[in-house]
Amino acid sequence: MGRRAFDPIHVVAAHLVVLVAVIHLALGVSNWTAYLRAGILFPPDLRWPLFVVSGVALVGGLLAAVAGADRRPLYAGGIALMVVYVVGYFAWHASGHRPLFFVGPGTHHHGSTLAYLAAHAVAGPVESLALAAETALAGTLGYFLYRE
Repeated sequence: MGRRAFDPIHVVAAHLVVLVAVIHLALGVSNWTAYLRAGILFPPDLRWPLFVVSGVALVGGLLAAVAGADRRPLYAGGIALMVVYVVGYFAWHASGHRPLFFVGPGTHHHGSTLAYLAAHAVAGPVESLALAAETALAGTLGYFLYRE
């Protein structure tokens, strides 16, 4: 698909990719750097290196799509990554904020798990923006995958 075949929804999708990548790269780099300064290459909270790797993958996927690569695998990979982001966010909170996901000590919440997770969906502007952008991007990529 050439540049002339792009429709406005491609521009929206590209902006969503950049937004999601920037959020994850910023969080990943800033938090991982704190560990690196202390001489810890692999921090006990593996989210930060994974955020950096996945943010770079998003940018790489966008560049590959613009360069003319087969887009169906890029769409499928992007959808899978957005599902991992959203499900991972809620699973991490439901598991008690365990640094190694489901391993190690965690904090426990009191009351309804559903209410607890709903509160985390609007925990702050970055969290809300990330979840909205990831969900919108998954939907947009799903539309592209279906359409092609």
